[in-house]
Amino acid sequence: MRILSNKKRKNVRGLNEQGFTMLEMLFSFSLFCLMVTFLPPLFQIVFNDHGIEARIQKMEWELFISQTKKEIQSSDFVDVLNGELTLIRGDETISYQKYQNLLRRQVNRKGHEVLLQNVRAVSFEKYGSGIKIEVSDLFKRSNVAIIYPFISTTEMNGDGIR
Repeated sequence: MRILSNKKRKNVRGLNEQGFTMLEMLFSFSLFCLMVTFLPPLFQIVFNDHGIEARIQKMEWELFISQTKKEIQSSDFVDVLNGELTLIRGDETISYQKYQNLLRRQVNRKGHEVLLQNVRAVSFEKYGSGIKIEVSDLFKRSNVAIIYPFISTTEMNGDGIR
């Protein structure tokens, strides 16, 4: 038979009754302050994607201009009517227009191909023998491009570019 004693056993070495020392408290507090210092910039990076959106918008603009140049240069007829760019290539009528906060492309008034997003305002206008496109986005930036037909002997009349 085993007899239990009332003596306390110390199972862990170094266990003492002194509690949390001042040095341990200062060390813990400095770690806490260090972590708190890095939280606001971390939250700003995680929750503020404005810079990323602006860079994506710039890349979209460059791609849009590249594709539009190719399309204008391969078109038979280009005109601007009612704030809308109209291109005729063969038997297709291609139109570029603002729709809500998008710039879209339609072929024969069908479809809905999104070319640019986050668009606040779009203007198309005849500019000499070319077309001037001005787009302002929701980030309060404005982009302007002037696109000329591929063949420099084209002339501008009242109806459009031929």
